[in-house]
Amino acid sequence: MVKFDKFSEISALRVFVTVAEAETLTQAADRLGVTQSAVSQTLKQLEQRMGVALLARRVRPLQLTASGSVMYEYARHLLEETQRMHAAVRMVSEQGIGKLRLGLIDSIADAAGQHILERLIPFADLLSLRTGLVGPLNDALLDRDIDILLCSEPMELPAQLDALPILRDPFVLLVADQHAERYGTTVAALAHSLPLIGYSCELRLGALIQLAGRRMGIDLQIQYELDSTSTLLRFVQSGHGWAITPATCLLHNPTLLQGVRILPVTPGNHARHICLLARKGEFGDLPAQIAGLCRETCTQTLVPQLSGAYPWLGEQVYVVDKLATLTSAG
Repeated sequence: MVKFDKFSEISALRVFVTVAEAETLTQAADRLGVTQSAVSQTLKQLEQRMGVALLARRVRPLQLTASGSVMYEYARHLLEETQRMHAAVRMVSEQGIGKLRLGLIDSIADAAGQHILERLIPFADLLSLRTGLVGPLNDALLDRDIDILLCSEPMELPAQLDALPILRDPFVLLVADQHAERYGTTVAALAHSLPLIGYSCELRLGALIQLAGRRMGIDLQIQYELDSTSTLLRFVQSGHGWAITPATCLLHNPTLLQGVRILPVTPGNHARHICLLARKGEFGDLPAQIAGLCRETCTQTLVPQLSGAYPWLGEQVYVVDKLATLTSAG
């Protein structure tokens, strides 16, 4: 039986939320497994601490005051977070997560890898980071060589994986300044006049960019097919052609953008989505917690960096937390 004679703040809030969701104090006491007098005493002490009335006691069934309604929303969210915290702590204790193996695609590793790892320190005794291309990392996740993977959204999600969206990463157009002045600044104009420097179509990123081209009604014929963002940026900087790349790749190496024009990909509003992938039924609520930390990291670092350097990206790069976003236009 829970004792409330020397209750903690969390216990008091739990009593209050239970009362708010019950019709009578007796019903709330039954749900808590304590006496009605214990519930009444807890509520009275809580009201004294807050300095306001939380319940309209002369109304039946029980109703909250305006102050009580505000407190109920905060208390409910706080208890949910507390439950998630307890579940995570128990899971780590019971499953013995001594090592957490994280996979990051190169562009995200370069832009935010350090910040993400720092946020994950409390979750494991040892953090292991593996970076690279989506394909090998995805295979490593399915083969249990890594535990969590941050990558662009899968074209088809394997049945054994869950996907949690993190960031909308818009595509941008890259062209050397001299070519922009001579040939134009649109995909259609550059596709007609200059060689396209692109990612291999065997890569997920290459396939997504080709899809964007089809949506614009433009056949993107690649002349230089690469699997490295650094090489792609060097080719553009050297004037060998133009390219389309995700905005996060602009943070890869700023020196490779000197003399390069950064432009929106038009017509349309095209992007890839960064997701967290994890094997279903493993690690409990940990993937969702890590996804939340990754969104916070993007909100605090990636998004301000990109929108600050390129203000027109401000409405295109943002965190996402619903799977439905991945199927939206663009």
